[in-house]
Amino acid sequence: MPILRRFQSRVKFFKASEYMQPKAEVQNLKHMRTSHLVEPNLVGKHTLHACKRLVERILTHKEEKAYKVGIVGTGGVGKTTLAQKIYNAENLKGAFSNQAWICVSRDYSDITLLKELLRNFGVHHEQGETLGELSSKLAAVVWGKSFFRVLDDVWEPEVWTNVLRTPLHAAAAGVILVTTRHDAVAHATGVEDPHQVDSMSAEVGWELLWKSMNISDERDVEDLRNIGLDIIRKCGGLPLAIKVTARVLATKDKTDNAWRKFINRSAWSVGNLPTELRGALYLSYDDLPHHLKQCFLYCALYPEDSTMSRDDLVMLWVAEGFIEEQHGQLLEETAEEYYYELIHRNLLQPDGIYFDHMRCKMHDLLRQLACYLSREEASQIILEN
Repeated sequence: MPILRRFQSRVKFFKASEYMQPKAEVQNLKHMRTSHLVEPNLVGKHTLHACKRLVERILTHKEEKAYKVGIVGTGGVGKTTLAQKIYNAENLKGAFSNQAWICVSRDYSDITLLKELLRNFGVHHEQGETLGELSSKLAAVVWGKSFFRVLDDVWEPEVWTNVLRTPLHAAAAGVILVTTRHDAVAHATGVEDPHQVDSMSAEVGWELLWKSMNISDERDVEDLRNIGLDIIRKCGGLPLAIKVTARVLATKDKTDNAWRKFINRSAWSVGNLPTELRGALYLSYDDLPHHLKQCFLYCALYPEDSTMSRDDLVMLWVAEGFIEEQHGQLLEETAEEYYYELIHRNLLQPDGIYFDHMRCKMHDLLRQLACYLSREEASQIILEN
């Protein structure tokens, strides 16, 4: 596949190119995660109850210095969804002098992290400022103020202990909400009683499945409920896996025979993949036509948690030759259809603050899948399946 042969040669270009540089409008809006990112009819009662409980804890401790709240769970289980609900809670608005969302990710940079925090406070930083200079500037900015910060997707406790603890302790008060896959990371950052997000029950997962297929009434698929529950179990009760599976199922006939063929597909059991990428996530990729596979893999060139522009992707996909000619249609128009198809399949997540889904992100697990499949040593998996 062309993307496999060219992937590594593109990475160096992308890191240096304008497509990787944050545009002004993105800098202003990057952390304004809104409730539009969480589909109200797909948020379970457990999430709502947990949200209420954690918001109450945040308000109870909002006068303390750097009080930590933690959300822990495996990848794709819904930690960020819960954190978004908390972040957008009405009774948190106005409770702190400053409120912002920071995605830390596995490959965070100390300097980039401090620059992001300074931007949150509307403070300019100079080119070439050192870690110590940025830290001192942040401490001066937060002095006497209160803050609420979400640190999403934390992999190492050093992000707090080595980078943020000293400057943020200068604030009069503050609460930090940490999401992480690892209980040990939550405790090491000072979280006393992290909230554990568990996988969905079969019943809740089934509801998420048929609603994610854009079915408005369960009675339309009630005859398929038992096999649907089997599918939920194969998804491990993980919301991300269920949602991408639902979009594949939506392309199949709503019959017992069609769903049994689906559940017996060999893509469920491809073994030479990392455990967290097997099953539903790989199947959602395997179901794509060739041209969409190339476009999906290409998105992995963007750094983790990047906001990707529809127009940039369209231009890049056309330039790479991924777009198939359609009679009477510009290549750019066809590429835009590809973009919306990947969103429709839940393989790209639209950023709700932008009109017409003009920008999107890729879930870190789906990006991990795309990165893995784009490596030369993974090409045999694709060729064999």
